[in-house]
Amino acid sequence: MSLPPPPRPRRLAGPLLLGAGSIVLTVLVLEAAFRLLGVSVGTVQINRGTVRRSGNPRLQFELRPGSRVSAEVEYRVNAAGMRNPEVAEEKPAGVRRVAVLGDSIAFGYWVAEEQAFPRQLETLLGGPGRVEVLDFGVPGYNLEQELETLRSKAFRFDPDAVIVAFCLNDLEGVFSYEYGLTVDRAARGRTPVGRILEALLSRSVFFSWVEYRLAELEARRRFVRARNPLAGPLYEQAVSEQKQALLSGFGVLESLLRPRGIAGVVAVFPTFGGRFSAYPHRELHRVVHEAAEERGLVPVDLLDCYQAYDFRDLRVDVVHPNPMGHRIAAHALRDALCARGLLCEGPAPAGRCTDYRIADFPTVRGY
Repeated sequence: MSLPPPPRPRRLAGPLLLGAGSIVLTVLVLEAAFRLLGVSVGTVQINRGTVRRSGNPRLQFELRPGSRVSAEVEYRVNAAGMRNPEVAEEKPAGVRRVAVLGDSIAFGYWVAEEQAFPRQLETLLGGPGRVEVLDFGVPGYNLEQELETLRSKAFRFDPDAVIVAFCLNDLEGVFSYEYGLTVDRAARGRTPVGRILEALLSRSVFFSWVEYRLAELEARRRFVRARNPLAGPLYEQAVSEQKQALLSGFGVLESLLRPRGIAGVVAVFPTFGGRFSAYPHRELHRVVHEAAEERGLVPVDLLDCYQAYDFRDLRVDVVHPNPMGHRIAAHALRDALCARGLLCEGPAPAGRCTDYRIADFPTVRGY
């Protein structure tokens, strides 16, 4: 008995075209649905639009000048590589400047630019005609990268004061989620197929969401402990070892600022993982505060203001403040600067950092 002849290519073409068409239609429907529903694509899309590899080996990555991306809110990076209004490098006569260094907290994940504490602090200090607050925050930066940002970028803008927005994981090496994403994308960009994939991911909400869910698992496993920023080996060390690392980093900061006559402020942001009455990292806050003071810097522990509130009223997630959390940080920093006669004329304005109400601020969401 003879076998039937193999199917002709023409007989297969119809089913193949039908299957391909069904896949394309399904993807288009999903894309439309994701756009209409405003599905979050998390930090993957934000970083694709705003972060690039840096030619400076101490930075590794940086914000892409002139970039713009819309996620939960709009993120715009100015020509100088800051999430900031455009600003001339030369400081205007009669204007004082504050340079803010930090990670995604200073950058303002999940909040509009005007809601992040650098813009709010600028308003509280009198506005652009009197004081300019320049936001050099880059998601994923640690203290070493922040110090290099000061050397290579911020000093060019002649700041009168420098604020380090200190997150409790800022002593870790360059192992952030954002660094992992830039490494992965650079690897894909070396092949034609990878470049096509990158082009697709940069335009599609649906495929960006798929990448977000897959990359989150891998990149965060390799580069960061996202849900517990204090789970690394650094925070299993004795407090004395942590303090030595802080004294070293803050010593470099002080050595950069003192010869230039620039005031240095260290703002310590707590985590928002639970009730402040049971906050587990008070000892680390104390050590950061002491190390900053010993190096001639002004410490501002934001836990002092935040603990008057329910932690859920201050956060977008366990690390990032919401608009009210940013406002309280700006208020506390304004008070600290004014109390020391920095950037303020006369005593600090009336009002307390504990007087805000969540109902007065917009609700935002993260990933």
